[in-house]
Formats: sequence, C-alpha cells, structure tokens
Amino acid sequence: MRKTTVAAHRILGIIVGVFIIIIGLTGSILVFDKEVNPILHLHTHQVVPQGEQISLQQVTSIIQEKYPEAQLDWVTVPTQVNEPYHVLIKSLDKSKTDIYLNPYGGEVLGIYLRDRPWMKIVNQLHIHLLAGKFGGFVVGLCGVMLLILSITGLILWNGWKKLSVGFKVRWQAKQHIVNYDLHKVGGVLTAVFLVLIATSGSMMVFDKPIKNFGYWITHQEHIEKPVSSFAINKQSLTLDDFLETATNAFPQGKPTVIYTPKDEKSVVRVRFKLPHEISPEGKSFVFLDQYNGDVLRVENFFQTSAMEQVKAWADALHTGSYGGLGMMGIYIVVGVVSSGLSVTGFVIWFKRKGTQKSTQRGAKVVI
Repeated sequence: MRKTTVAAHRILGIIVGVFIIIIGLTGSILVFDKEVNPILHLHTHQVVPQGEQISLQQVTSIIQEKYPEAQLDWVTVPTQVNEPYHVLIKSLDKSKTDIYLNPYGGEVLGIYLRDRPWMKIVNQLHIHLLAGKFGGFVVGLCGVMLLILSITGLILWNGWKKLSVGFKVRWQAKQHIVNYDLHKVGGVLTAVFLVLIATSGSMMVFDKPIKNFGYWITHQEHIEKPVSSFAINKQSLTLDDFLETATNAFPQGKPTVIYTPKDEKSVVRVRFKLPHEISPEGKSFVFLDQYNGDVLRVENFFQTSAMEQVKAWADALHTGSYGGLGMMGIYIVVGVVSSGLSVTGFVIWFKRKGTQKSTQRGAKVVI
C-alpha cells in the first residue's frame, strides 16, 4: 500500500509540478494585488468622520464628472463611520479601476488600476494558463491532482509516529537531505490549506457541471435571475432610492454593495450581509427593476439552494477572504510554498533517479 502511495505521489508530482509552480505563484500575486495591496494603503481605507456622509447620487455625479466615458460598475455602502466609498468603474477598453472617495467630502483618496497589462497576463496564467478553455480544463485537473498530492503526502509523512521527526529540518546534513526535510515540513504545514485551495479551485473551474449534477441529485431546479421590464419612460430613480427600497425589503441584512445595470435587461442588485455569512460582503441580494424600482426578488443566502451555498464557500475558501488580512497573508505564503514543494519534490525525484542509475551501473560491473 505504501509503495503504491509513494508511486502515485511521485508520478503526479512530476506530471503537474510545472503547472503547480505557475498556478501557485500567480495565485499569490493575485491575492496580494487584488486583496492585500489596496488594504496596505491605509489612507484609502480609513477616514476621519466629519459630519454627514454624501449620498450615493453625489458619488455617482463625482465619478461621472471625472470619468464621463466610464461605466459605473458598483459602489460599496460604508458599514463603519471611518470607511470610504469604494467605486469600481469600467472604461471603454474594458479595463477596471478602483476609486476610493471620502464619504464626508467626496475627494478622491486613491485610484487603483486593477487591469494593468502584466496583471492581465498573471490572471490568465492562473485561470487558463494562457490557453483558453482547454487551459482552464487543465487548471481544474491540476487542482484535483494537487488534492491527491496533498492527501498522499500526508499519508507518507514520517512524523505520525514521532512528531519531532516529522517537523525536524537537519540543516547541517547534506543538501539532498535538507531538501527532503524542507519538502516534508513545508508539505505538512500547508497541507490543510492546499486541500482547501485545490478543492475549491477545482469546483470553481468545473462549476457548471458540478452545479448541474448537484441540482439533479437534490431534485432542485435552477432559478433564473430576474430581468428588468423594458420601459421607454424610465422613472428618475437614484442609487439612494434603490438602496432605500432594498433595505426596506430586506431589513434583517446589512447592505454592502450596490451594482448598477449593465444593459437594458439587467437589474439593480443590492448586496447584503447576514450574521454568520462567510463572505465579507455577504451573499444575500435584493433584485430591483432598473426602470421603476420594483423589488423583483429577495434572495436570502441561507435559503438558497445547497449548490449556491457550496459555491459561495468555495469562492471564499479559494481566496482566503473568510479570515481577513491575516488569512490572505497565509494564502500568499501557501501559494509560494506550493511552488517550492514542486521544486523540492523534483529534486528528490532527480536525486533518486541518479542513485538508481549508479546502483545499476555498479551491479553490471560486479557481474
């Protein structure tokens, strides 16, 4: 049994090693760039309360004045008195920009370009390996293989009988022994996170077939998202009007983000967070008709289908957003370590192959 486990661990590691290095490093870069880096700029995330906050309509006017050709994608609703407005806009070239506004004066606190050219490459490497849908499929398979590697690595760990042995790095030993110790210690310390990342990542890649299977096995029907009823005479409604209507329709939740419609059929969505939700912004929504402001649907996260709840967990578990800045920092380290495990694993395999060849040559000489 152990020989089979060793062989599976070794073969899978060699097959997907390069891909795991790419996916791990790009994942760490994405978590840092999208989640951690903006938070490190405290001047964009902390403001001093100074009277009443400006309205969402005033925020919209400021953005339209500064970026007349850009499309307003969404605006966060500050949940604390020292939080800024966070706005995402989309330019004509489809690039996205994060803008932070002082909720008391409206001045711009920071501008963060999300889709810089090199970050687009990093993002496509992580998701598709720059190979389109086929690359995305390969990424999903790599997630499955990383899950198997993590489990087999835990089974093979030599610290089950004596913990001190399993966590010991013999720094004064020969290089190949240090390499082996780093591989086993790094692997066991990150195993739980690698399992979470690999499982959730594979679920995100194979989201559609998994959802369809889930709906089939649970005998639940997929509920289509609501659409707005097109009207020529559109009522003059502001984001503040939509927010007020949504809050009245879902008083048990705390509004966090309001999404503007993308086209003539889209709705205005207001996102809410309920207590004990894993997502920082929540996964509950109120959908409103963009033309007359009517409430089309109230979607309580804890009353959605099991598959929708699993997907929300997968998204949060894959990025580390469920544990705040500290957890995202751990995920960055884990991404780097996963790449290091591929390198150290390859060195172990290469060293073993070299030893086997030497033994075979020696055996021939004796004969």
